[in-house]
Amino acid sequence: MRGYGAEVSTIGLVLLLLASTMKGQEVSEAVFDRQWGGWRITVAGDRVVVSCHQASLLVLTPFKDTSFRSGQWQGSTVTLRFQGNGGESLWIFGITPNALNLVVQHTLPTPASSTVSWRWVTVNPNLMRGASAPSKEEWIASTIFGSVALSVGGAGAQKTQWRRTEIGWRAELVYPQGVNVLYAQLELRVPPHWLVAEPPRGDAVIHPIDLVQGEFWDLPLLPRPQWWRWGDAPFRLGRQVLVLVANDTFRPAAEHLRAYLQSHWLRQVTLRAWSPDMPLERGIVLAPHRSPLRERAAALEPMLKPDLPPEGYVLTASPEGVWILAADKDGAFWAVQTLKQLLYLTDDGALIVPGIFLRDFPDFPFRGVHIVLDDYSPELHGRLIEQVWAPLKFNKLVMQVDHLKWERHPELWQPWSLPKEAAKELQRRAEANNMEVIPLLPTLSHCEYLFGTVAGRPARTNVDIAEDPDAAYAYCPNLERTYQLVFDLLDEVLTLFNPRFLHIGHDEVLNRGRFGSCIRCQGMPLHQLFAADVQRLSEFLKKRGVGVMMWGDMLLRPDEAFDAAHGGEPHNFWRARTLLPRDIVIVDWHYQPAPRYPSVKVFRKEGFTVIGTTWRNLDNIVGFSQAAKAAGAWGMLQTTWTGFGNNRNALKDFPDQFAAYIVAADQFWSTSASALSRGYSAWSVFETLWRGPTVPPMSGFIVDLSPIANLPLAKLVGASPQHLRGHKRWWNRRLFWLAADEEGTLKAVALRSVWLAGAPEEVRLPIEEPATELTFIHATGFAAPEEAIVGGYELRLEDGETVTVPLYYGRQVRAVTDERPLRDPRASPAWRLTTPKGSIHLTAFTLPLEGGASCAANPLLCRSRRSNALAGRCHGSDGKTRRERSPISHLHTSVTSTCVNRMRWGGTSRFVPTISKLPISRMSSDELPTITSIVPGSTMSRIAWS
Repeated sequence: MRGYGAEVSTIGLVLLLLASTMKGQEVSEAVFDRQWGGWRITVAGDRVVVSCHQASLLVLTPFKDTSFRSGQWQGSTVTLRFQGNGGESLWIFGITPNALNLVVQHTLPTPASSTVSWRWVTVNPNLMRGASAPSKEEWIASTIFGSVALSVGGAGAQKTQWRRTEIGWRAELVYPQGVNVLYAQLELRVPPHWLVAEPPRGDAVIHPIDLVQGEFWDLPLLPRPQWWRWGDAPFRLGRQVLVLVANDTFRPAAEHLRAYLQSHWLRQVTLRAWSPDMPLERGIVLAPHRSPLRERAAALEPMLKPDLPPEGYVLTASPEGVWILAADKDGAFWAVQTLKQLLYLTDDGALIVPGIFLRDFPDFPFRGVHIVLDDYSPELHGRLIEQVWAPLKFNKLVMQVDHLKWERHPELWQPWSLPKEAAKELQRRAEANNMEVIPLLPTLSHCEYLFGTVAGRPARTNVDIAEDPDAAYAYCPNLERTYQLVFDLLDEVLTLFNPRFLHIGHDEVLNRGRFGSCIRCQGMPLHQLFAADVQRLSEFLKKRGVGVMMWGDMLLRPDEAFDAAHGGEPHNFWRARTLLPRDIVIVDWHYQPAPRYPSVKVFRKEGFTVIGTTWRNLDNIVGFSQAAKAAGAWGMLQTTWTGFGNNRNALKDFPDQFAAYIVAADQFWSTSASALSRGYSAWSVFETLWRGPTVPPMSGFIVDLSPIANLPLAKLVGASPQHLRGHKRWWNRRLFWLAADEEGTLKAVALRSVWLAGAPEEVRLPIEEPATELTFIHATGFAAPEEAIVGGYELRLEDGETVTVPLYYGRQVRAVTDERPLRDPRASPAWRLTTPKGSIHLTAFTLPLEGGASCAANPLLCRSRRSNALAGRCHGSDGKTRRERSPISHLHTSVTSTCVNRMRWGGTSRFVPTISKLPISRMSSDELPTITSIVPGSTMSRIAWS
């Protein structure tokens, strides 16, 4: 790729191999072989082969236990005699230019003692392509070649039975008991020729393409913007992109955008300071909403003028550029996330932002994700931050830190404890992606970590502070040593994260053990013990300037929520509400769908700031978000209950929790409508984000083969050419231009074969471009025996060395009507093209031109590493090829890349490749190779149907 490193290209060719074969019908040495006009009759072994226009049409089987005795050809009449223990036969053929008649009289040695069956005629299925199967004595149909009529019967025969076999359609004549002479008659009328190629209209044309490969967002905008409408014309991003930044507030967003455009789209991005008194150049602008650009944007769309709330932004895209006008730095960052989803590759390989006018802001200021850290968190949660949460505009990350490797208390470590420096690195990654970290240290309850154990197991340490030593769950809130330990850990957390808030837990206090039962706590109301502990922790944190968050379930009565209301009788923890400071943020969790969610109003009425909290039930996420918004909640938190050493298996074991992120992000941002009504699969969206781009972007060019295309592809199944349209399409994130004529009919380049007249024997494609691999999208026209060699490719290196790649049926290629899988890992399905007469299946087969795994699989390919250039040709299964010196591409790179110097398709009359538009891509040498495109062609192997 010029300007981006080493110049390396990928060549894609679509080749359709029209193999004319019939399993098991190898042609042996003929004992009788005569030709009249286009007809040929051959007797070989125990069969008679009838061919027309070089194509084998019928295999006729003499009656059992007879063999060929003599044959005579006189003008247009052929006489054959067979004799043996099974009797004596006389066969008389009458031939005209387009028809053949055959009458057979077979005399049995003795009258038949039972019904006689004669499996007499087998018809090449190729002849019947595009028509219905035969079922009666007389068959007349319109095939891909034209009208074909076939009659098989006999005087005295009871019936003619047709059956599909491995080698074709077989007609069986059935005669009654007692018969002495069997009469059989066959009549076949065929078109004057098979397929006829059209003459070329010119030469192939090379089109430079900005991006022939790339992965863009093809899902709904997520989260749903508050308002937008599409504009009339897009903004096109060229190779050079200018990003204008109004002030340093927006520079982090601009830097994020630059890194994305460079890594994902091969753009060269220049950041430049901009002010309203400077000319506005074409590019991407990041500026405050309160700038003169606001009036210009509002002149195009008045909805963009009203003031924005915090984190809000407007985004416009037009041929003049992309304007991002944000309320603050957060709004600018979220606008960039939206812009990343808007980027799109056109069918011309151009990177664009579609015309759009968009006004957006979040319904909740707090949109958080909760996680539990363990030793696998850097891999799992680090990737989630960058590829899922930040793109979905989550802005808070509540990290539960029970299992850090505490410096002051290593006795609390577990095998899955996370080093503190790794937790700090997670915080840096979160903040770089506009997410504020809020640590959560469970206190009072769920304190198994303080006892060096996990749920359900006995304490290993600090047993003296346990409220119930048999449970190892809650600590004693009336013991000073409790707070010495807890404050040690809180101090480490505050020093490590320097947070604005810290979550102190305090949920499900009565889940395990006997809270309030120790000698120090007996007799005290439990709600007072609870409140006193919260107050002491709150005072400690406030002295450090840190706000407090806590779970809210112990502060609710059962009549105040449909679940997670654990503060009712008999202990009435809910009374602690009156004893708690009102600056504590209540994290109100409810995980089940409910007709109402009154708890937020309960807490708000008493003066608390509230964050609603959900888990994995999607209906709950939607319903609670809407209720929390109506009740005035600060925001929403999406919990993830994996961890404690099982984060490495979390995606496999708990996929529903990860899919829930998608719905939560959508609903937390815009609560007015249900995210579940948008029609996407939450898991599919998550997979797309988690996986990231599956192919690297590549620039290059496409070879337009429309001028030399000579065969409508639909003809291969007997459909009207109008049923398959040539057009630009994507496959595996790669761009293809399928060859077409002026009317848009999908076509291919075909070489001469017995089934195709008027086509050239070879096609030359001068390209002169670098290549790292060749990809053929190919098929045979008709089925062949498994493992039969139906063709091949030959590549000649610049130094004269040759690489030959045979094509085995079932390994690298199958017929257009055969959708069974292939056994070569380099081959995979490309397209299934549907017509009223059936489907056409094309396969992608990739030949890497560098070393690696493919070299081990094919030593011939491995040799290509040692050369600087490559030439090639394709051949039929007989291996008879002619060398071609017209270059298809040329490469000047390091020795680790191979270069295509010459290649051709062609050779014998048995090989008919067809070629569509050819995408060729460039990429840097450290990127993965791409598969671009291939064309249809046809080869025929040396067997009966040839």
